[in-house]
Amino acid sequence: MDARPAPDVYDDEAWELAAAYRVTLWEQPATPPHFDQPKHGSEPFPVPFPGAPMGWEEMTFELAGAQDVREVIQWAETTLASGEGPASRRGVPVQDREYVIYAKAQSEDRWLHVAGWTPVLPPDSPLNLRRLG
Repeated sequence: MDARPAPDVYDDEAWELAAAYRVTLWEQPATPPHFDQPKHGSEPFPVPFPGAPMGWEEMTFELAGAQDVREVIQWAETTLASGEGPASRRGVPVQDREYVIYAKAQSEDRWLHVAGWTPVLPPDSPLNLRRLG
């Protein structure tokens, strides 16, 4: 990241608050024990993808009345940590969790990805942010 003083942007550019936020909670279920091994009695059928990672599950929420993105980040982190993600709420053990936050401008009908890493997109995708941590 490169930080430098900005020109006097408050005089020349239009500003508005986010009209709404959306949060997508992602969870990757833990791989069950012996997942890569065929069950007894099914030996003629090979394991489809030995060593393949588990997929991801997601849930998306629209947050009404959030003051700013900090409140939305706190909600996302608290919700995942409290076991309210898509797999956790069903009692499924989870090996990884992520969230993605989108903000909607008041004057446009589109959502802007403002925080988080989308695990189902390639890491180098121009539609994804870099994974932190």
